[in-house]
Amino acid sequence: MKRQDINFAVSILLLLAVCITGLTGYIQSQLELRRFIPHRYFAYITLALAAIHLSLNAKKLWLYIYGKFRRTK
Repeated sequence: MKRQDINFAVSILLLLAVCITGLTGYIQSQLELRRFIPHRYFAYITLALAAIHLSLNAKKLWLYIYGKFRRTK
């Protein structure tokens, strides 16, 4: 599996996890549940996938930030 394929898969999973976290959060608020376990676990999964996504794209991110600051000077 190529790195680009892994990056794409992580991005798709991250989008899916964000949607499910939002949906379970909405359900939690509508039903006034205090400890809704699915929402909590999907939030943890979302954070983990976001960290993986950032680590896979760290070089692109730093090059973009460096380029923005370089152009403003």
